[in-house]
Amino acid sequence: MFGEYARKVRQWAKDRKIIPNSTLEAQNVKLAEEFGELALAIRKDDKNLTIDSIGDIFVVVTIMAGLENVNIEDLGLLQNEYYKNKNNLRYSFMWLQSDIGDIAKSIIRGNKIKRFESYVNVVNDLNALCEFLELDLVECISKAWNEIKDRKGYLNEEGIFIKDEDL
Repeated sequence: MFGEYARKVRQWAKDRKIIPNSTLEAQNVKLAEEFGELALAIRKDDKNLTIDSIGDIFVVVTIMAGLENVNIEDLGLLQNEYYKNKNNLRYSFMWLQSDIGDIAKSIIRGNKIKRFESYVNVVNDLNALCEFLELDLVECISKAWNEIKDRKGYLNEEGIFIKDEDL
């Protein structure tokens, strides 16, 4: 399942010194960027960008957890009981927005327990979105992995990864 990709993403981030050199604050900026791309993809009904954005959000959340020496796959993910009555794409999207906001608030407040819960919720939100969009979360993650695995770049002074193609 997605655990194999989470391990690969963590190792990729370590190899590029994102873990441990980045910060939660810097990765939160990246998470917001990826969420914005997802919002645009859903608004434009762009399936490829939606798949890409869902996978990228997973990558960033995996890195954030890794910065705290937490393996995201060990947090008890994909418990969809919470979402059984959330059968609306936009409602599910708003849950994702709320849970991403909870990550930011937990960073500000220094609340690790809430942050770990929010990591779980974000992945569950992504899974729920995939169900509504008739996508597979693991396929979205696989696509993101295949796009980043050979990516080269560096971590700038602010702790944000700059891709070579952005230079």
